[in-house]
Amino acid sequence: MMAMTSVLTACATTHSTPMTHPPHWATLIDASANFYRVDDRLYRSEQLTVEDLALLERTGIRTIVNLRFFDRDDDKRAFDGTAIRLVNTPLLTWSIQPDELAQVLYTIRQAQDDGAVLVHCYHGADRTGIVVAMYRVIYQGWSIADAKAEMQQGNFGYHSIWKNIDRLLDEESVAKVRASLEHLSAKQSNISSK
Repeated sequence: MMAMTSVLTACATTHSTPMTHPPHWATLIDASANFYRVDDRLYRSEQLTVEDLALLERTGIRTIVNLRFFDRDDDKRAFDGTAIRLVNTPLLTWSIQPDELAQVLYTIRQAQDDGAVLVHCYHGADRTGIVVAMYRVIYQGWSIADAKAEMQQGNFGYHSIWKNIDRLLDEESVAKVRASLEHLSAKQSNISSK
């Protein structure tokens, strides 16, 4: 009986060992908010609350890009009346398309002209993960393999059940995102020149 108890206890115990990551991966700022610095102008997190306002101010966040499809007014309830610009670009986790990723990336890039941007979904793992991975590939020149490794192994809480997200990180999808971004930029140039 004693041996069985020891075996069951050992199986139930989880060992929390700090993961070491390549130095160019996102840097943890606040674990309780799944809040990471991607680069000087992009941060990622889970859904934040009004209690996180000091964190946003400390990191210089000027715009929040919310990827949540459901309950997307949580940012407004928490941060309405602040100087932070709130943008909703909802993604349905199970049906994300390359043109939707391009729209989110375009929104982020435009907002970065005004300062740092925070992108988030509910957990800050899956939708946020694919957006940041595509940002790494498109804007930072990362390989697809490196961006995928960070997305899946970066301690953000990635859920491997979303096979469609994993499949979005391939040459064909990256090419579609690039083409959509070119179209969005050309469209904006035409509007600006009028």
